[in-house]
Amino acid sequence: MEFLHRLLDKTEWLIAGLIGAIVASWWHKDDLADWRAWVIFLVTGVACSLYLTGMVSAYLNVTEPSIVAGIGFLLGTFGGSLLAAINRAIKAADLWALIRQRFGGGNPP
Repeated sequence: MEFLHRLLDKTEWLIAGLIGAIVASWWHKDDLADWRAWVIFLVTGVACSLYLTGMVSAYLNVTEPSIVAGIGFLLGTFGGSLLAAINRAIKAADLWALIRQRFGGGNPP
């Protein structure tokens, strides 16, 4: 029940993050091939907005609600984009070669 009360207090941040993630998804059409990827993109953008807006606004000493909502919008926009970029980097990395290089098993000298 306490979680719902805290969530209702942050409704403005949640909506701003959702709108930011929707706007950012326009530029990520190639990455978001199916509905599942699109939903994950939106959820990660909203989560970044919801959980990071308070920290960022406190760090920047911003207290005006409209500016804090703007920070939530930007975090929703860049949060989904950042996690999509991290996902692409993980898929592109050759982790097995990195493990072999780090722990041996490569070519003998």
